[in-house]
Amino acid sequence: MNITKKIILISLLVLGTINNYTHTREKYNFTCPEKKIVVIIPSYNNDQWIVENLDSVRFQCYDNFEIIYINDNSKDRTGSLAKRYQDVYKLENKLTIVDNKTRVGALANLYKAIHTCENDTIIVTLDGDDWLSHPYVLKIINSVYQDPNIWMTYGSYKSLPECKKGFCKRFSDNIIKHNLYRKTSLPISHLRTFYAGLFKLIKFEDLLYKGEFYQMAWDKTIMAPMIEMAGPHHKFIEDTLYHYNNANPINDHRVDKQYQTDLSKHVLAKKPYKRVTWENIINVKTKIPISLYQ
Repeated sequence: MNITKKIILISLLVLGTINNYTHTREKYNFTCPEKKIVVIIPSYNNDQWIVENLDSVRFQCYDNFEIIYINDNSKDRTGSLAKRYQDVYKLENKLTIVDNKTRVGALANLYKAIHTCENDTIIVTLDGDDWLSHPYVLKIINSVYQDPNIWMTYGSYKSLPECKKGFCKRFSDNIIKHNLYRKTSLPISHLRTFYAGLFKLIKFEDLLYKGEFYQMAWDKTIMAPMIEMAGPHHKFIEDTLYHYNNANPINDHRVDKQYQTDLSKHVLAKKPYKRVTWENIINVKTKIPISLYQ
């Protein structure tokens, strides 16, 4: 990242911190007990973004969180820089680094990582080239999850460098009541959070396309069944919590937009999941297929 882009980014983060905190401190409860949060970061060839990415988590005004950073067999310095970051800031007990020997894709990485977490752990997904928008993001998430009726959240994000707001929005009461999410374009995106147990209820075969994990459109692949299972137990957060890095040349929509669109349609054409209970989520027991260890 050149110096001009870095100055712009820092300025945006500082302004975002001040504006968001002023706007949200009366809207959310920042003094409630801290639930366990795990931030999972699948990353491939993101050496130029790694410091901004990890800083945005490390500087959260929150204590009860951990980071699982997965270097997906990057061809650049992502792996070595992640390790250096861990060493410099002495984060061995806060930051777990996974170095894959082969590239498997974001969804496979998420699947493995989430299955190491307790069912009642709140999962926050963060791409390796993006950032949390300010240091109070995890406090806001924690505040929302104080409501026992909330099992997952999504939205909102801002696309950088154009500073354009994302496409996420609330679903109508009719869609929620009749479980019609897949009849929409499924406007669910960053910031995505959910209980680990809810994710574990997704059928393994529904994460696969032609025998392999979805390599694109994985966000719809996991969010569609989870919001169907959660039903009204989800929340759209209007406050911007995420900065999406639209400057990365290897973003999926730049690599193969048509393939991404085709996979999205494939996900939306699947049969909807039925609603589940909190007991289903907290008591789910699943095993990772042995092939994933190979």
